[in-house]
Amino acid sequence: MGNSKTPRKTPNKAPQGKQRMISSFFAPKQSPVKTSTDNSPATPTIKETKPDEEKENKTADQEENEREPNSLPQTRRRVTQKRVLEDAEDEATDDDDDYYSKPGTTGAAKKKLRRSPEPVANPKSEREKSEETRRKAPNFPAPAMTLRAKKAADSGKTLKYLYNPFADAMDMGDEPVDPATKKRKEKLHEKFVQKLGRPGSILDVREVEVEEQATEQDAEEPDDDEPGPIAKKFGGGAKGKTLPKGGKKLTPLERQVVEIKRKNPDTLLVVEVGYKFRFFGEDAKIASQVLSIMCIPGKMRFDEHSSEAHLDKFASASIPTHRLHVHVKRLVTAGHKVGVVRQVETAALKAAGDNRNAPFERKLTNLYTKGTYIDDVDGLDGDLAAGAGSGGAAGTGFMLCITEKPGGGTGTDEKAHVGIVAVQPATGDVIYDEFDDGFMRSEIETRLLHIAPCEFLIVGELTKATEKLVSHLAGSTTTVFGDQIRIERVESKKDTKTLAPTHVSKFYADKLKPADSPEAAESNRLLEIVMNLPDLVTICLSALITHLSSYGLEHIFDLTKYFKSFSARSHMLLNGNTLSSLEIYRNQTDFSTKGSLFWTLDRTKTKFGKRQLRKWVGRPLLDKERLEERIEAVEEIKSGKNPKLERLKELLSKISYDLEKGLVRIYYGKCSRPELLSILQTLNRIANTFPPVDRPEDAGFNSKILNEALANLPRIKEDVEAYLDVFNHSQAAKDEKYDFFKDGEKYESISEHKMGIAGVEGDLQEHLKEIAAILKRKVAYVSVSGIEYLVEVSNEKYALKSVPATWVKMNGTRKVSRFHTPEVIKLLRERDQHKESLAAECNRAFTKFLAEISTKYQEFRDCVQSLATLDCLISLAAVANQPGYVKPEFTEEPCIEVREGRHPMVEQLLLDAYVPNDIHLFSDKQRAMIITGPNMGGKSSFVRQVALIAIMAQVGSYVPASAARVGMLDAVFTRMGAFDNMMAGESTFMVELNETSDILKQATNRSLVILDELGRGTSTHDGVAIANAVLDYVITQLKSMCLFVTHYPLLAQFGERYPENAMNAHMKFEEANDGTENITFLYQIGEGIAHRSYGLNVARLAGLPQRCIEVAAIKSSQLEKELKERQTTKWAKTILSAAKEEGEEADFDPLQLLAGIENL
Repeated sequence: MGNSKTPRKTPNKAPQGKQRMISSFFAPKQSPVKTSTDNSPATPTIKETKPDEEKENKTADQEENEREPNSLPQTRRRVTQKRVLEDAEDEATDDDDDYYSKPGTTGAAKKKLRRSPEPVANPKSEREKSEETRRKAPNFPAPAMTLRAKKAADSGKTLKYLYNPFADAMDMGDEPVDPATKKRKEKLHEKFVQKLGRPGSILDVREVEVEEQATEQDAEEPDDDEPGPIAKKFGGGAKGKTLPKGGKKLTPLERQVVEIKRKNPDTLLVVEVGYKFRFFGEDAKIASQVLSIMCIPGKMRFDEHSSEAHLDKFASASIPTHRLHVHVKRLVTAGHKVGVVRQVETAALKAAGDNRNAPFERKLTNLYTKGTYIDDVDGLDGDLAAGAGSGGAAGTGFMLCITEKPGGGTGTDEKAHVGIVAVQPATGDVIYDEFDDGFMRSEIETRLLHIAPCEFLIVGELTKATEKLVSHLAGSTTTVFGDQIRIERVESKKDTKTLAPTHVSKFYADKLKPADSPEAAESNRLLEIVMNLPDLVTICLSALITHLSSYGLEHIFDLTKYFKSFSARSHMLLNGNTLSSLEIYRNQTDFSTKGSLFWTLDRTKTKFGKRQLRKWVGRPLLDKERLEERIEAVEEIKSGKNPKLERLKELLSKISYDLEKGLVRIYYGKCSRPELLSILQTLNRIANTFPPVDRPEDAGFNSKILNEALANLPRIKEDVEAYLDVFNHSQAAKDEKYDFFKDGEKYESISEHKMGIAGVEGDLQEHLKEIAAILKRKVAYVSVSGIEYLVEVSNEKYALKSVPATWVKMNGTRKVSRFHTPEVIKLLRERDQHKESLAAECNRAFTKFLAEISTKYQEFRDCVQSLATLDCLISLAAVANQPGYVKPEFTEEPCIEVREGRHPMVEQLLLDAYVPNDIHLFSDKQRAMIITGPNMGGKSSFVRQVALIAIMAQVGSYVPASAARVGMLDAVFTRMGAFDNMMAGESTFMVELNETSDILKQATNRSLVILDELGRGTSTHDGVAIANAVLDYVITQLKSMCLFVTHYPLLAQFGERYPENAMNAHMKFEEANDGTENITFLYQIGEGIAHRSYGLNVARLAGLPQRCIEVAAIKSSQLEKELKERQTTKWAKTILSAAKEEGEEADFDPLQLLAGIENL
């Protein structure tokens, strides 16, 4: 080869003039490339075709191209854009020469033609003329293959309509061109230059096209009104419209997203695009922050705002399809409302339909919030089945709707009439209540802390006090729920009160059972309860039905059996302060469940059992008979005498699935095939663990509760086994929809599509014979990279000659090429249509099957509820088996008698032994205990211990004591701790007195009241006065059992004033004899009063500087001495004044009197 240049080789027979060269841009790429033997550059092998044959092989598109070809001048790609444009213009000049020259025309004739007044580009510069002369040289080589064509040739990919840069490298031969042909070509050239704007522009166009194809990530054909690449590049479409400055027209996908976003502005959209889910605009930014994924910069707003006119596309972020629900859970946990937009048509059916050229149809198929997320059986529970927020606080998954109307009064006398309905979509539980509340909104707070909603729906306007409370509870991330709470609002119209009952009546109209059905009486009774709900509750219920309809969850209200009233006084009242102060659900340190009463009692094995126990702990029983039945069941389990207990414990330990939530998912029709198999197999295991019995008494236990729960388990056996027999278990485990049902004849449409698929596959095998005849050898289909029915042909020359031009190359290697024949493509398209129709039919049949199972929801739910009860009882029995726990005795007399009682949570957390204490309180006898003692002496722990033992006893648990006797307390009230309420503009002392006021209004003689250091938020005189008055009111008026912790020694007078109803007590300690305030805490309760609080000892333990402690000790002594002197002087003056009033002369020295009084 050397440095010599080989002249361009001319084929023996030229193609059909320049027309062949123009149409070569739209011709499929020829492969493989033939290499010449004379060291000339490689040129593609072109099959010579006779004119008649060529005419016959022309398609309608090719004929249209010949009538008005969109031919393009040759360009050669280079590294830089500048060189590309220069070469493009040079080669465009050569093309002009070729257009105006005839085959065999001399150079002079060509120059003459170039000087003719035909339309040409700009006059040539000297550089262009020099380049032209170089090109005309006899040793000028043929143009090199472009990079794009070379890559395509190397990879073996078939690129339809790939531009052939070698077209004008072929000499047109010596055939003459008639004037008509010449004139037509010149006219076409004018149109070509006019359309592109300038020669060489096609390169820029194809760069734009390639870039857009790489960034679109949505394999969709543009709409009819979507401008092509040329229009996008040069600002004009078919109608000559121009695009907005700095932006481009929205793609079909973006238009869909904008339209859906316009209808759902408050929803964060997750859009299915191929094999990914994508976020756009502001949604992408939020998703990036919450999910820690990359956000590609772009437009944030969905309205064409001028501030973003310089941006061409939306900001975007993406997640893989299989991680959808992982990320959705994180988004809804963060408080967002998430909408999933899916492609609702498949590729094969779309290709066969009338809208094949339109984008995929997309719809908003799912909406999720914290309260409505049930698409994952684990939901948002985390470790705590009752719900665990990100901060560890308990959340129950309830959505609470609240509305209210003013109840009169102003200022501190303001009243409000409130209605609430709380629904737990994951389990079907509904709680409702209507009540009056005061200025402090303590009733609302109590219900919110009990229900612990994860989402609020507010109907109409709330009063200022209620609004502040709800906002405070919803916005708190540490002191209430430990998580972000979502709040939505619904406008309340003037006629809402009239329309709400009508809406609810209409909703339940078709739920009434026929009069002759066996369940008609019970069903109609339950519906009658719902129809007679209070007005505000009905308004909330109507709002929730409407709200949940957008999530497809409104039918949860069909299950009227699970409507419960919060105010039904069948349980002990634990208000919000009590739940927090006594750490019922979570501790006050890090607000997690560890260290709470619920944590202490929780030994459950199942998630639904854990939720049941949480309800028990928050609502201790008031019914003595029910309470004794529960505690007897715990005692029988604790004894372990019945052999069935081991089987029951083994059964519970093997249930990992949340059956309660699983059944609700079946009821909603959202259950998957593997989930359904797991649910039914678990229910089948439950139903077959114990044999069925005719009567509960035959279950084999002494306890009524145990017998009824155990007898309820086998009752679902027949239904469960019938459902399990309908489908193939192995296919269900693999989520295989096509062979899910055993009886294919039951679903004719499924069988028809299966037969259609089998017929197509049979045709494919028959077509194999035709392929073998063409290739003249035995062949078999192969599958590579998921592409089926490929015909593999060797890349040898003799083998490729037998491959028809109509075959489409799909892929290949260096040794073989793989093709699809037109018949295979047609049959595969037909098979795909059958498959997708079959999939849709299988999904419809499965949904219908789930609806059939949901008719047995009540029976299955009752079975699961019975198992949850057994799980709770076994958990309480495990607690009772701990050393030092005793079965409490219950009495109708309001009292608390505990011997050697201990704090249940502190005892488990401490490494050392807890010091026990006794307590004896009676409503009609000694009902109040005034407790004093040094700081950190254990006063608060002691009073909490008493309250917790009473609550544990009425839950049905054994208690940490050597003996306990508890009356049926109706409530436990606490006023502990010091904090202000900045949201309500209330000081610490104001909060303290408001809570005390609520206690005095609600407490009865069957209540336990705990007041810890009441009056410390103000001056000593005012504090003592208020504490004195409140304690007197509790003892004389309410007659409640009361534990009053104080540092005011003056309150010790109540022990003398009411010796039968009050006693003084203190926490024992030992004082050092070295003159310092060093003391040793004994943590034992003793009679009498402590005159000092030993605050300096606490300061020393806290690590205050020694200098501060010394100064404080001196000041303490001085103040104490001054106080004593003032008191002594006051007493002496009182005595002298009394003597003078009696008319007696003082025969004693006042100083001696003072000294004597001081010595006392």
